[in-house]
Amino acid sequence: MIPLPNNKDVALYYYILLFSCVFLTHCGKKESRKEFSTDWAFAGGDAGQQKFKKLSSINRSNVHLLREAWAYHSGDSSGNVQCNPLVIEGVMYATTPAQHLIAVNAENGKEIWRFNPARRGEKFGGINRGLACWRSKNGDDERLFYTAGGFLYAVAKETGKPVLSFGDQGRIDLNDGLVKPKEQMAITAPAAPIIFKDLVIVGTMSWSSPANVSAYDVYSGKRQWLFNTIPHPGERGYETWGDSSFYRKGAGVNAWGGLALDVENGMVYFATGQPKDDFYRGNNRGQQLFGNSVVALDAGKGNYKWHYQAIHHDLWDLDLPCAPILCMLEVKGEKVPGLIQLTKTGHVLLFNRLTGEIVSKVEERPVPGSSLPGEHAYPTQPYVSWPEPFSRQIVTAEDLTDRTKEAREYAQRIFKNADAGWFVPPSEKGIIYYGIHGGAEWGGGAVDESNQLLFVNANELPWVIHMQNVNQLNNTESDRPISAGNAVYLKMGCQSCHGGERKGQGGIPALTNLSKKYDQKGLSEIIRSGKNAMPAFAQIEEKDMQDLTSFLLDRQQQNLLSDKKQLIFRSLGYVKFLDPNGYPAVKPPWGTLNAVDLRSGKIKWKVPLGEYPELTAAGFPITGRENFGGCIATAGGLVFVAATGDEKLRAFDRDTGKLLWETKLPFGGYTTPSTYEVKGKQYVLIPATGGGKLGGKTGDVYIAYTLP
Repeated sequence: MIPLPNNKDVALYYYILLFSCVFLTHCGKKESRKEFSTDWAFAGGDAGQQKFKKLSSINRSNVHLLREAWAYHSGDSSGNVQCNPLVIEGVMYATTPAQHLIAVNAENGKEIWRFNPARRGEKFGGINRGLACWRSKNGDDERLFYTAGGFLYAVAKETGKPVLSFGDQGRIDLNDGLVKPKEQMAITAPAAPIIFKDLVIVGTMSWSSPANVSAYDVYSGKRQWLFNTIPHPGERGYETWGDSSFYRKGAGVNAWGGLALDVENGMVYFATGQPKDDFYRGNNRGQQLFGNSVVALDAGKGNYKWHYQAIHHDLWDLDLPCAPILCMLEVKGEKVPGLIQLTKTGHVLLFNRLTGEIVSKVEERPVPGSSLPGEHAYPTQPYVSWPEPFSRQIVTAEDLTDRTKEAREYAQRIFKNADAGWFVPPSEKGIIYYGIHGGAEWGGGAVDESNQLLFVNANELPWVIHMQNVNQLNNTESDRPISAGNAVYLKMGCQSCHGGERKGQGGIPALTNLSKKYDQKGLSEIIRSGKNAMPAFAQIEEKDMQDLTSFLLDRQQQNLLSDKKQLIFRSLGYVKFLDPNGYPAVKPPWGTLNAVDLRSGKIKWKVPLGEYPELTAAGFPITGRENFGGCIATAGGLVFVAATGDEKLRAFDRDTGKLLWETKLPFGGYTTPSTYEVKGKQYVLIPATGGGKLGGKTGDVYIAYTLP
């Protein structure tokens, strides 16, 4: 007991002081701060990636009143932000294009602290799509985990200082302890980590080496378990590869879409991409697990639980692009612990997440074989008949554009001279198909579990691919054999992004006139380390690097002699199927927002997402357009999404798809929004930095909207 003085005024003072101490002690507890806020505490909104928040202050009746609450400028407009920001106890945590980690007051947009991951002259670019927050059991230690380059960082949540006891002074190298020396691995991890107890789990990617999913101790940084997405000898799935050495010399099967966690049952889930190279892996028969698969592991030990392969031996660059979504599904009137996986082909795959039993209706159907010597396309592929697809599956003659007579005639000529169909393999003749950029993309979907509604924004742009044997390819300008450097350019798949003539496409830069900016050494360093969205190509041998950089710097080279014994087929550049004016060469919609009824499997509504203002002004119906970045849903009956090249943030009615509100952003918002509440006020937050695959100007703005 504290003795109180007799003087009434002094006693009153002590009473106030005592009350204040008790109040501040209570409110200072980290457990109590949630009384004053509703957080967006996970990339994807929650551990199950539902991208839904039970907030309704902003709703269908008042969303038209939304206004800007604050705008934060990071000072870094060097590239594209794809990070879905966390908001915890009134503070936003996000990354910049240079991979600085920032903490910003979520009520007024004022910076609190900034962490720069670079050391000793390092520079980081690339893509970061989110971070994770860990809190000790007694709440006295909180850490943020995120990746930059090939490193995983631990940062003190309150101060922004590195946690020096974690790994090497606050970071660990994700390339350590793998199948090759770390300088040859080029492992990165763009998706957000996820926390299970005292483990931080990370899904990785590489264009140089096999990927993996690993768990690390949150205190020390020591790896606790590792799951190889390309199995090693003795591991499940190893026998599904015709090339028995692919586990060490191959690349890909990236777990870059993100992770979902069932905390109660201790299971972690992820989806994978295809093996590299994208369109031809000669003399490597088989199903090729765990490519294009949904995988479930024991979160504590990393033990295999179940998997499902959505595409066997993928030859079409049809990665499973996004994290699984966990929710309760209503199946024939019964509730099932469910998992939803969206695909680039526009399918919704539904599972019992505990057993792996598939709920969707799927059958294996025969598909055409490959016409390329050495390639062994898998003889069947899964055909999904329920739920119905949310994007087109096959390019048909009826799909071709009728925007103008000239555009249609152009599209007909291209279509007539290529193959199109269900899982027709790449060929020298050429194929046209949907899906390289979705269907669904890395942003994934949002689920309103109580209404059993799934929302997903999707792309419907076809692509054209022609294959050639790079050792028998003639230079189209001189009718001579291809140069050694051009052969490396094609072998490494550079043309897939920058084009066969190095002219770039969308937001991907051209690789012409590089000699005005770089010498051979500087260009080699960029290629080996990566820059901005370009991954590292650490696996290129020195002679090939010399040939490649000479080619890119337009230096004269010897021609590559034709070697008929070595069949190496590559695409000369997979390109969007566009008309001469740069619009998709098929009829709209070219981008959509969809609501799927998970009970019936039917599309509840579909609306175009995005527009070309010049076409709208000319009297065309709204077409939709290519989009990157996901949507979120709220209990207010709203679906929010940015994602489109017309640089707008929009709100749609959950039940009808009606557009209720839109605002022009200063730059494109190519990530998933977040929504949160502080002191009873709800906000919608979007990084708006432009750039990326859709191109356009770049900026440094993070904007929050709220009601007046």
